[in-house]
Amino acid sequence: MEQRRALLEMLGPVRDELLELAAVQRGDVLLDVGCGDGLVGLGALERGAHVVFSDISQTCLDDCRAIAGGEAEYRLASATDLGDVAADVVTTRSVLIYVDDKERAFSEFFRVLRPGGRIAIFEPINRFGLEERKSSWGFRELAGVEELMRRIVAVIDRVQEDAGGLDAMIGFDERDLLRLAEEAGFVELRLTLIAEVLRTPLGRTTDWNVFLDSSPNPLAPTFREAMEGALTAEEIERVTAVLRPQVERGEGSTRFARAFLSGRKPG
Repeated sequence: MEQRRALLEMLGPVRDELLELAAVQRGDVLLDVGCGDGLVGLGALERGAHVVFSDISQTCLDDCRAIAGGEAEYRLASATDLGDVAADVVTTRSVLIYVDDKERAFSEFFRVLRPGGRIAIFEPINRFGLEERKSSWGFRELAGVEELMRRIVAVIDRVQEDAGGLDAMIGFDERDLLRLAEEAGFVELRLTLIAEVLRTPLGRTTDWNVFLDSSPNPLAPTFREAMEGALTAEEIERVTAVLRPQVERGEGSTRFARAFLSGRKPG
């Protein structure tokens, strides 16, 4: 319960913005593609929409069902093969970063929408700040461990590549989202890009062990795993001596961009 409360506090504004962009109304059929924890779909239920939770994970669907019960539908499906559902609204939150064939996904969004249906999409733009993340991981001072940090980041990248997810996550930006939506047939497209460079605690924590056991996304190893895979015990001590005080003082720089995209199917 505490974890869900923290998640709502962080992602609630994203959910609210998506539902506003989609102009969700009572009686709409909303397809929550890649529903995950159900944040968007559950918000749509509160607005009187009929929600279809869709995900490739049965566990995620079961979690949503435990909350929404018989008030919603549940579909085990990928973003590139949504089945025979028909919707007034399609929403996604941080889904396309895991989809290799984004063109096919947009075609599916278009196909399942009724004439006049709407899309509302939220995606992190991981190309933004990529080179800075690779060189420093957001630390303000590396003090002689620059090469060790590059080796840690290389392990993180390699694990994601082996999982088949790196190109999907960094191989596009906001212009690609707009182009793909237009090519799929959507009209009245609007895209908002929010890019930030902030001085913030890395990993949103000042606890060194919490930082070590965090990862940038579900396909990446934790920082601890990457260190252990890249460095010797002596090198880990050297890196820890430089990085740990910065984490515990809440020092760091975060570069983050995300895009909101909305549009309509002609009808």
